[in-house]
Amino acid sequence: MKELAHVVLLHGHGRGPWALSLLASRLRNAGFITHNLRYSARAPTLEPIILALQRELEDRHVFATGVVHFVTHSLGGLVVRAYLSRFSPSNLGRVVMLAPPNAGTEIVDHLKTWRLFSLVLGPLAVQLGTGVDDLPANLPELPCQVGVLAGSRSLNPLANLFLPKPHDGTVSVARTHLDGETDHLSVPYTHPLLMNSQKVAHQVVFFLQHGTFERV
Repeated sequence: MKELAHVVLLHGHGRGPWALSLLASRLRNAGFITHNLRYSARAPTLEPIILALQRELEDRHVFATGVVHFVTHSLGGLVVRAYLSRFSPSNLGRVVMLAPPNAGTEIVDHLKTWRLFSLVLGPLAVQLGTGVDDLPANLPELPCQVGVLAGSRSLNPLANLFLPKPHDGTVSVARTHLDGETDHLSVPYTHPLLMNSQKVAHQVVFFLQHGTFERV
């Protein structure tokens, strides 16, 4: 009998579960049980986010059966790093991160001193720089197999003023890497749309099933 496989989906900053609904549908078509969750990126730190996430996962009894994978977009990748540093489910599976700022983003380095930046995007966004004191540099590696998909296409020419190429308009490919990652693959999509690609969905499913991305 095939083991049950759950996938917890965590959206990016300024988004909601709707942003990953198409990917969630494709994961269900591949046989996974999906949990497309919401969190508030307006929180001052990741601490209340991960505590609320744990309560919801417990309420849904997600860890009661089968293996549990995580699929994240952007800030969701940092959320899962913080979550798994606090909670250690025995049936943890694999993690796939889409366009994660694992080493921060140079855009924040340039704009975080602008008062309007923090007012519009909130206190967490200001912490996503590339410095040693910024949030990404102070989160641990993950205790499982991790696949990172990095976008390498941008529709925003202004992003070239802040980001080294290649980049997805928000995060440079170089900054998506995570120490201890199992596999890393660049895909020609932009940051806000990467998760809607059929090819990206295929790579997500392939990694969850095999622990590596498919290379043709």
